[in-house]
Amino acid sequence: MVFHKTTKKAFVFPTKTGTFTAMHFLKNIGWKFLGGPHQFYEFFAEKYPNLYQYQVYCFFRNPLARFESAILHVKQMPYSGSDFQGVIDKNKISKTVETISYDEVIDIFSQVSETFEMLFKPQVAWLAHSNIQALDFDNYEAELRRVTENADQPIVRYNTSTDFGRSVITDKVREFVRDYYAADYQFAKDVLGKEY
Repeated sequence: MVFHKTTKKAFVFPTKTGTFTAMHFLKNIGWKFLGGPHQFYEFFAEKYPNLYQYQVYCFFRNPLARFESAILHVKQMPYSGSDFQGVIDKNKISKTVETISYDEVIDIFSQVSETFEMLFKPQVAWLAHSNIQALDFDNYEAELRRVTENADQPIVRYNTSTDFGRSVITDKVREFVRDYYAADYQFAKDVLGKEY
């Protein structure tokens, strides 16, 4: 969580929603880091009840794009690649983290999500509290600048996925994501008025 005491504003960050880009930007304009970038709001509010008086913001991303980003994250990050390869090998799939397809990841998804539980958690898990306002990830920079009222500080992108390990998004992937993240799709429709 990142917070600003003067304006009583804070951010919590679902995984794969521009967390480190926002955190660096916010820290550079004087916001304070409370710890646990992907921790839930309630975790902090129970420790620091004053946070109940804050307006809390949280980016919401297209579930399919976020799912692909999460898979690319486990493929591309050095600290997760070996764990992911372990899951692949355990399932006797003769592929590497680079060559395994999204379809094949779905076939072993229960083990993948168990290994990387927080990474694949639905976004609604972070948005469950009444004073959390969802921001549209598709308008990332504009939303970040609107909330902070800062038009000058550069926004530097962090953890941007490369093409390493990128696969084809098939109908199987689309159907799986629509089912697995059904609550996220419903939230997008009800709260953001968006149908992905």
